[in-house]
Amino acid sequence: MNPRILLAFSLLGWIPNPGRAADPVVQKDVVYASPGGTDLKLDFARPDGDGPFPLVVLVHGGGWRQGSRTEFAEGQKAFAGFGFATAAVQYRFAPKHRFPAQLDDVTAAVAFLAENKKAYRIDPDRVGLMGGSAGGHLALMTGFTPAKAYTVRAVVNVCGPTDLRNFQSTEKGDAVLKGGTKRDSAGLLEDLLGTADRTADVYAQASPIARVTKAVPPVLTLHGTADDLVPISQGDDLHAALKKAGATERMIRVEGGGHDFAGWPKKDRDASLTAAIAFLAEHLKQ
Repeated sequence: MNPRILLAFSLLGWIPNPGRAADPVVQKDVVYASPGGTDLKLDFARPDGDGPFPLVVLVHGGGWRQGSRTEFAEGQKAFAGFGFATAAVQYRFAPKHRFPAQLDDVTAAVAFLAENKKAYRIDPDRVGLMGGSAGGHLALMTGFTPAKAYTVRAVVNVCGPTDLRNFQSTEKGDAVLKGGTKRDSAGLLEDLLGTADRTADVYAQASPIARVTKAVPPVLTLHGTADDLVPISQGDDLHAALKKAGATERMIRVEGGGHDFAGWPKKDRDASLTAAIAFLAEHLKQ
């Protein structure tokens, strides 16, 4: 699959970096968990200094079945320039590993960093998540899952599916998916959830929209109006539910933007990423 299609690239490569006096501190291949004896790793970066720094967890896309945390390497450096620590996380893939394995992995990564907050110089009470496509879905799910070891204060969702009970790519989008994965959107969900029955409980359990309450963290969604893989109705429905619940939310709809974030006009990319940084700073640097 063309990795650009599912945002499997550094979402942050276009952020204007103000620069810092020192290069960020980077730690790669940190093992955060070993479910079933298989090591799961994260790449960590933080500004040079004592901290504690707010933490942004970056979750890659790839249809829940592929992708790499290393796609965020340059973006992590950009984030450090804005005073954030970041962790780009690996998670287990479908169809070998069904949901909730992916959610368990992301939450385990955040808990690992929270438990080692002094070593990583992060503040576990100021955690944000950001992801694109399937990574956006997992960022929302993690943010909407209560935790004792850390506090999620913001989620940035880029084109993520929000209601798996009715998520369906357009005919064009399904053709793109089949070309890269041999599976259409329904097939990806079946691989992830273990059933094609949209009425099965697992479809609601795996849907961020079903977890919306007034208490969920603030959410910013960036979504193109011409997205064929994840129709913008997924973002619209989530934000309607957030508004109804009284949660803090903002949605930026990019006119004519597709699922390929890199294909958005530069002015829209820059404006969207600037908004994402501002949103995270507002909620994490208090």
